[in-house]
Amino acid sequence: MNATHDSLMKFDRRGRLRYAPEQKAALVEAYATSGLIGPKFAAHHGVNYQTFAAWLQKRKRAAAPAGLPAPQDWTLVEVSVPAARGTAAALTVLLPGGAELHVAGSDAVPLAAALIRKISRPC
Repeated sequence: MNATHDSLMKFDRRGRLRYAPEQKAALVEAYATSGLIGPKFAAHHGVNYQTFAAWLQKRKRAAAPAGLPAPQDWTLVEVSVPAARGTAAALTVLLPGGAELHVAGSDAVPLAAALIRKISRPC
């Protein structure tokens, strides 16, 4: 007896087979260990492949990380860097998460400040 027939089968008004959440979970778990490709697994268990693929996508989205971490409170500090004679001033800004912003000249400082303001705002 396979996972689709463990309990009474339910149909909607259009005659489509309805699956209980437990049945969906059991089929997705069985697929993970089956070694079959999705269409063959779905056909073997009598499930429409598009329906089965939607269950897999839903599970994948639920298991995925929530995205970027929430921005931390940042404090902007004004920095004055004297330029060495004959060379352009260089500034390195260390950002949370290990990213670095390299500013190669005093003319790029306003652009760097605008960038830092932009990325410090929540999306």
